[in-house]
Amino acid sequence: MRALLLLSLLLMSIGAKVYEKCEFARILKDKGLDGFHRHRLADWVCMVDIESGYNTTLKRHYRYLGIITSTNYGIFQINNKEWCNDGTPTFSYNLCQINCSSKLTNTTSILFLSCLLDDDITDDIQCVKSVVVTQLGMDIWSGWKKKCMGQDLSHLLDSCRM
Repeated sequence: MRALLLLSLLLMSIGAKVYEKCEFARILKDKGLDGFHRHRLADWVCMVDIESGYNTTLKRHYRYLGIITSTNYGIFQINNKEWCNDGTPTFSYNLCQINCSSKLTNTTSILFLSCLLDDDITDDIQCVKSVVVTQLGMDIWSGWKKKCMGQDLSHLLDSCRM
């Protein structure tokens, strides 16, 4: 029984990554997010720091009267109502054509190979670009709106040597 528990914990941790701030910033810069849709690299770093703490496997449920109404997934905290498919019976537009959590799911005869809860954030970045373009900015992230928007964030990347 104990061995089974340890094996389960090990399998759950595969693919989990918490990025270091500067490592994450370099990836975003390499993927073209610095200046994307008029948002500086520091905006992205600030938003992710607040929303997920750079954790690729963070999953946050939102409840109303004790019932889960939606869930945010991954390093960018992308919501299942519009952007990804989490396999729940509630409706999702799945505008990013990506699974929220499971690596392989055969739903509605479409095989999704990407997901938001692994350490490969390439697909997350593609999705977050769609979110920002479709929503006309980063206002969809309340943490960014409250703590980053309009602030001087240049100090966030001072230690990164970029």
